[in-house]
Amino acid sequence: MRNTWGCAAAAALLIGLILPAQAAEQKDLSGEYLMSGKGVGENDLAYVGTCTLKAVETLYEVSCFNSDTKHTYVGKGIRLGDQLSTVIGDMLRGDHAAPVYAGEYLVVYQLSPDNGMKGRWVHMTSGAHGEETLTPKK
Repeated sequence: MRNTWGCAAAAALLIGLILPAQAAEQKDLSGEYLMSGKGVGENDLAYVGTCTLKAVETLYEVSCFNSDTKHTYVGKGIRLGDQLSTVIGDMLRGDHAAPVYAGEYLVVYQLSPDNGMKGRWVHMTSGAHGEETLTPKK
């Protein structure tokens, strides 16, 4: 009887360790997304474009192209649970032609069950803000 309880306890412990570890594994968000969004300002226009996410170790490289302004924003992202937070902006040239990153926007996305993301953004200096959706390209 003692061995039965010992085996049951060991099995329960093993299951308790394995299941949370599997649940903690997160789907890689790398890929191509269709982007759409709009600022909340009275004169803000809706915009569309594309975003590319690429996992690099525990972070994401982010590149988003706004088709309406023909402007590319690049930056970094970090995932925490079902949220992805990014800081994106322009690459400028600093002293000795070294690239200098000027982060302009913070965007925080909530991951959806359909692998899309709905988020809110804010501009670093002006306070302009709005909403944005990323939909995986098929």
